[in-house]
Amino acid sequence: MNDDELINQEADEERFEDDEIVSTKPGYFRKLVALLIIVAFMGFSVPNLPYLLSDKLNFLDQNRALKEDDIVQQCKPAVVSIETVVTEGLLNTEVKRGTGFNISPTGRIITNQHIVANASMITIRFGDGRMYYSKQYKVIPDVDIAIIQIEGNALPTIALNMKDTVQSGATVTIIGNPLGFEKISQRGEVGRFYNIKNGLPQIFDINIPINPGNSGSPVIDNQAKVVGIIFASTNLEVNGKSELRALAIPVQVLIQQKPGSPGFQL
Repeated sequence: MNDDELINQEADEERFEDDEIVSTKPGYFRKLVALLIIVAFMGFSVPNLPYLLSDKLNFLDQNRALKEDDIVQQCKPAVVSIETVVTEGLLNTEVKRGTGFNISPTGRIITNQHIVANASMITIRFGDGRMYYSKQYKVIPDVDIAIIQIEGNALPTIALNMKDTVQSGATVTIIGNPLGFEKISQRGEVGRFYNIKNGLPQIFDINIPINPGNSGSPVIDNQAKVVGIIFASTNLEVNGKSELRALAIPVQVLIQQKPGSPGFQL
């Protein structure tokens, strides 16, 4: 709305005549007073509500700070938004949203299995507006990873660091789609490593708070290569305080093969 429209609207609002005010139903005023009381009560009861809401969106501040970062600029085009539709019965439909990243010019998308599981349709959207649809995906046995093959051409890609295992204390960047926002960049340090199953690489935590939609985000090292895939979050006690941290699967699971399983060829 421009300034002229705003002035005109304000002028229109001032044109109420006395008979219009008198003819307003009493019930309207009772509802208005009740609404004001509720709003005032919420303000006194939850004095930190604005703080809590802004604290939840702190990732937007870091995203702005990283907007011109070389690693972010190089990797962001290969990060995609994923939306899946899961239908169970005639009236039960669930829509799930997450993140993925592309590793092939013709389209090979890495994401989490829990995003695409049982999907009747998968929609992949690149930042330049290109959209692809799929119903097929492969999974990595025993880990929360899925690979979606699409038929694209000259798509932006991100490289994988299969050679070096990420170390505690390393600075990493994640790019994902938390809470409906797209291509949000966050940066933090790798923390501890955890065993999940014999024969599989250890998962690791990162001191980055993540939100719904971050699942499938790439974890990127200082060489602009992927070293892990976000799949969950956890609360850790750090210096006596509970701290929300991202959990990531090492990228090496993409070439993990087990006897009797087909594995996945990159």
